[in-house]
Amino acid sequence: MSMQLETFFAQLQQQLSQYFCRQLVVLEGDIEWATASATTIGNYFPQRLWAGDNAPMSFIPSSFKQSKQWLGQEFDLVVINALDGINADVLGALSGTIKGGGLCIIIAPPTWRLHHTTTPFYKRLGRLFLEPEVILIQQSQPLPRCCLTAVFDDITPPTIFTDTNTQRRCLTSGQSEAVDTIIKVMVGHRKRPLVLSADRGRGKSAALGIAAAELLLTRTMKIAVTAPSFACAETVFKHAKLRLQTTNQTHPHQLNIGSSRLEFVAADKIVNDASNYDFIIVDEAAAIPASILTELLGRHNRLVFATTIHGYEGTGRGFEIKFKQRLTEKMPQWRSYHLEQPIRWAVGDPLEAWIFKTLLLTAQAPDCGLRDIKSAAVAIDYSVLDTAQLAHDEVLLNQLFGLLVNAHYQTSPNDIQQLLDDPNLSLIVARQAGVIIGCCVVSQEGGFDTELAQLVMQGKRRPQGHLLAQSLAAHLGYSVAAEQHCYRILRIAVVDGFQQQGIGTQLVNAVLQQARNNNIDYVGTSFGAVSELVDFWSQCSFRPLRLGMTKDVASGHHSLLCVKPLSNAAQSWFDDALSLFSASFCCQRVEQFSQLDSQLFFKLYSANVQQPLNYGLSQQQINHQLDTFIDGGLGYDIVVASLESWLSQFLLCDDCCWDDDLGFVIAKILQKQSWSVIIERYHLSSRKLAQQHLRDVVARYYSLFSSVH
Repeated sequence: MSMQLETFFAQLQQQLSQYFCRQLVVLEGDIEWATASATTIGNYFPQRLWAGDNAPMSFIPSSFKQSKQWLGQEFDLVVINALDGINADVLGALSGTIKGGGLCIIIAPPTWRLHHTTTPFYKRLGRLFLEPEVILIQQSQPLPRCCLTAVFDDITPPTIFTDTNTQRRCLTSGQSEAVDTIIKVMVGHRKRPLVLSADRGRGKSAALGIAAAELLLTRTMKIAVTAPSFACAETVFKHAKLRLQTTNQTHPHQLNIGSSRLEFVAADKIVNDASNYDFIIVDEAAAIPASILTELLGRHNRLVFATTIHGYEGTGRGFEIKFKQRLTEKMPQWRSYHLEQPIRWAVGDPLEAWIFKTLLLTAQAPDCGLRDIKSAAVAIDYSVLDTAQLAHDEVLLNQLFGLLVNAHYQTSPNDIQQLLDDPNLSLIVARQAGVIIGCCVVSQEGGFDTELAQLVMQGKRRPQGHLLAQSLAAHLGYSVAAEQHCYRILRIAVVDGFQQQGIGTQLVNAVLQQARNNNIDYVGTSFGAVSELVDFWSQCSFRPLRLGMTKDVASGHHSLLCVKPLSNAAQSWFDDALSLFSASFCCQRVEQFSQLDSQLFFKLYSANVQQPLNYGLSQQQINHQLDTFIDGGLGYDIVVASLESWLSQFLLCDDCCWDDDLGFVIAKILQKQSWSVIIERYHLSSRKLAQQHLRDVVARYYSLFSSVH
């Protein structure tokens, strides 16, 4: 490294420390030059991490796969060797570990900016290296002439905050206010949960820990902290210990002060354990299945849900939008608090600004709510969006990604990379006046040779991707489906203000038309099964072929695979698959799907089961047993075969409509839920009352069924 460059970085390190901000430097050249340069630069930064190959001895080495394990730790310098490529999630996660006064170095090849064969994602990344927040140093060029002072023009140097409560150790006024707001959830009125939101580096988890500690100090109580893992909640416990000034911790997942306790509870257990605690804190709530959070609202009155909005490992904004809708329905007096001021670096931090821009963490869906009413007369255009165009149009890319973020709970930076670079992906968009108001992300799959399709069916091979084709082969036994060509609809989204107007249906129709034009055999999708989505795909003439046995970790629901055949070749196995789904669902209702939401069960059963249950009983036998049961004779256990036969017939008739009482009889008669579960779920005070309620409801539906038939 030249003396000029060494002097430059000595000055840069002083400026970064003075302004408590972070900087991105891109070293564009070969590995030998870049390693030598980074090693010399490292002399000015004590805590050093090297991600990727060829780590020098003076750095802590890390593979890209290990990047997320460093979240929560702090470094002065992070070098990312991206000469062989970079993972967008890695870039985000590692940048979040750099503290104020630190430096991020990316070693990149010149080809990202200069070579025509570079993929769209890397072309965009190379173009963003020219942004004003970045210092680009090229091996073949002299040191860039940049005024260091100009780099820091927009930085707000940190101000020293003095908390009136000196024992809290809060670093900003916002953090101290957040602590007070959290405490108020516990000491104030019931049923007023708090949503605490922040970008990373704002001290959100620390505020949770400080508030929990102060509650433990002032009253006897039990507080539960839940999160996707204990590692995610570790910061909460760390700051609770600091506030309590205690090292008395016999259990790593507990803090005890007298008779009071702060305890970590796994997310999959918190709903059942909720009644054991006086106060429940949910950290990183966006990464917990929404179904768990919603169920928790019905089990507890004092709750705090904390979420990282623009988290580097994935955005929580989609969660925030959708979960707040559920909160308003269940607890309309809920409150929110947003932590704005950074703690680990200064306001206006150049690295944060560049990361937000590059990973689209602040991407917003188009605001169509206030558009001129005349826009309704403007035609909506449905077309394929070219990814090369998308990579060069930041406005369009932000519209698209913002729409996907708002529509889905979990969207990560890697999704940008996949959207731009995956050759099997295509984007169908709905545009009005040039603005994206809806989109459909589609993956082309299948086309295996016969030998590979057989190996997939036997579970001996799992080629990357091709999830739809592989599932049909490996889970349903149709190797021919893996040989055929298919489209899988990964995501579909319509912007707020344009929903419920048929745009989603038209997007699916556009996908189907493109599939026919390209001689695709079938189109399918897989999604977390909830009633409204089952209705949508049913209206689009997609039929379910497989319901996942376990709940998906992300959605908290069973995954439902649906298919629409387009070719005669696909139709040949599709009809057989429908029959198998009908038979399997009937058998799985008692064991695998006994706890399935009863309304969802009703929709799947009534639309897809082909034959009612029959145990060889005549209609006369069934009617006689039900008449006696309704009149108060015979017990449930005696007439259960007749009840099943009658109810399965009733669900398959055209006049059967959903209501809560129908859910009650489905849960008991067809799903075989225990009396104790039935009593709790339907708020009945005893088994005797539950059995009488069953007689009454059966009587009403039996009378209705008999009058129609």
